Amino acid sequence: MDKFIFNKVVHKGGTDFEMKIKTGNPSVQDFLDDMNGFIENSDLPRLWPPASSKCYGCDLCCHEPLPVTSIDVENICKALHIGFIESFKYLWIEVQGNVVDITLKRKNGQNCIFLNKEGTCTIYNARPFLCQTYICCNVPDSLNEIRSQIFNQGMDELVRKAIIAFNSQGNAIPVNRGSTRNINLADWPRNRFTDKNMYTKIYLKDILSSDLLRVLLL
Repeated sequence: MDKFIFNKVVHKGGTDFEMKIKTGNPSVQDFLDDMNGFIENSDLPRLWPPASSKCYGCDLCCHEPLPVTSIDVENICKALHIGFIESFKYLWIEVQGNVVDITLKRKNGQNCIFLNKEGTCTIYNARPFLCQTYICCNVPDSLNEIRSQIFNQGMDELVRKAIIAFNSQGNAIPVNRGSTRNINLADWPRNRFTDKNMYTKIYLKDILSSDLLRVLLL
C-alpha cells in the first residue's frame, strides 16, 4: 500500500511535483519505494538531457561525488558479498579538520566505480539513498529537506561505525585526503541509524524534524 502521495504540478514556471505522507508511520524504505515508483512512472520533464522523461540509459548524474550512509554501505556489502572493512576499497574518505566526508570512489576521478561500460549501474538494486531520491527536474523544497535530514544522520553513523571498526584492528580509518589527527569517536554519538542495517527499520517520524513532518502530513 502506497504511503505517500506524489502529484505532478504544471504551472507557468514549468513542471514539478508535490508530495505528502498519506497514511501510517512510513519507514525510509517506504519513502524510497514510493519515490522510485513515482520517478519511473511520472513522465516528468527532465532538466537534462533535453526531451527526456526517463532515467534509464542516462548516466549524467553518475559522475558526481556521491556521499553514502551506514545503511548504503550495508546494502553494498550484501550485494557484493563482502564485509564492512572490505567495502572501504570502494569508498573515498576526505577529512578537513574534524569534518569527514565518505563518498563512493570514482574511476579516474570521474565515473562512479559502479558504473559499467554500458552506462548502467552494476549495483542498481542496492544503489545509495541519494541516488534513489535524486531526479533531475524541479523538486519541492520538502524533498531536499527530507534527503538532507535522513542523509546527515546516516553519514554520521557511517563515520562512527568506521572509526570503531578500524580502531578494533589497531588502525585509523583509511583517509584518502586529509588527516585523521582531529577525528575523535566522542564527536560521533549514536543516533537513529545506530544498530540498524535496513531502511525498513528507520521511521520518518524518528528522523525528520517536527516542522518538516507538519508540512508533509495530509
